[in-house]
Formats: sequence, structure tokens, C-alpha cells
Amino acid sequence: MTYLAHFFIAYGLSFIGSLPFGMINMTVAHTAIRKGMQAAIFAAIGAAIVELVQVFIALKFTWLFAENPSIERIFQIVATVVFFAGGTFFFFFAKSKPAVSEADIKPSKSGDFFRGMFISTLNLMVIPYWIFYGTLLTTNGLLVRDNPHVVVFSFGTMFGTFTLLVVYAFLGARILSKSEQITRWVNKSIGLLLIGFGVFQVFKLLNG
Repeated sequence: MTYLAHFFIAYGLSFIGSLPFGMINMTVAHTAIRKGMQAAIFAAIGAAIVELVQVFIALKFTWLFAENPSIERIFQIVATVVFFAGGTFFFFFAKSKPAVSEADIKPSKSGDFFRGMFISTLNLMVIPYWIFYGTLLTTNGLLVRDNPHVVVFSFGTMFGTFTLLVVYAFLGARILSKSEQITRWVNKSIGLLLIGFGVFQVFKLLNG
């Protein structure tokens, strides 16, 4: 049962985290428009596999820092600040312009799969994203540290990202035409979510 919980928690967080327009999902949408669904799905698979590895590494770093109680306390404080800062940014200041344009996407001889892997590798923000969520989930007893649970969690993130990227591929042209409106709504939603996590962390720190 805990394995299923780990999978679906990771799936949901990964799906939500992949919602904002960025290099990866915009590339998949453009690939679907220009080359068809099959090419877009291969790009999505490549991107999702890279995220699986990134999440596994991020969680291991999270627990390496958390082994020392004083470091864990500092890390929780930093996480709280980041949640509030990130929430404020997304709600008030995040731009609604798509992060990539068609001219930014260059053809790759390595194929769509490797293009997806390459672009996902460039998305370095995924590491701190999962470090903070790893801290939040661990301190609340929702994430088990052993390797089997971490692997299941990592696969959950992979499938969550893949599902969202396939949605982008299917809705490619429509999403791109409505990108400004959708991004504004997504940014405000993520902002509220992060601020909510920040408030929750404050209560945890005060009662800790």
C-alpha cells in the first residue's frame, strides 16, 4: 500500500510541477505540431526518463543533508523561505509569455527521443524542486527512505511528467494559441499552492 501511495504522490506532484510552460513541454507541443504525435511521444519519453534519474539523485541529497538534525532544521527554514518566495513570484511576478518559441527549437540528428533527454537535462530547476518536496514529505512521514520506495517514487514522477507531456502533445496547437492565458492561471495556482506549503511549514517549525 505504501508503494502505491508513493507512486501516486510522486505522480501528482510531477504532473503539477510540469504544468508551467517551459522548454520541455513547449518542445513536445511544437514537435507534435510539426512532426506528429509519434515524434512528440518519443520526446516525452526521453524527457521523463531523465527526470526519473534527477529525482532519485535529488532525494538522496535531501537525506544526506537531513542526517544531521541541526542541518535538517536549517533546511526546513530554508524550504519555508523558498516556498514563500516561490509562491510570491508565481502569483505576482511570473510572466505569462511562453518560455520557448518555434525558432528556438533546432532539428536534432539524434532523434526526438534524445532531444527530449537533452532538453530535460538542461532543466536544472527540477533538482531543488524535488529536494524541497523530499524534505516536506519526509518530515511528515509520507516518504520512506529505503531504495525500493525511492525507486517507486521516482517512477511515479516519470509517469506524471510523461502524462502531462502527452497532454501538451495532444493539445499542442490549442495550448500554444492560448499559452498566455493558461500560463497566467497556472502561475497563480502554483503560487497559492507554494504559499500554502509555506504556511504549513511555519506551523511545523513552531510546533517542532
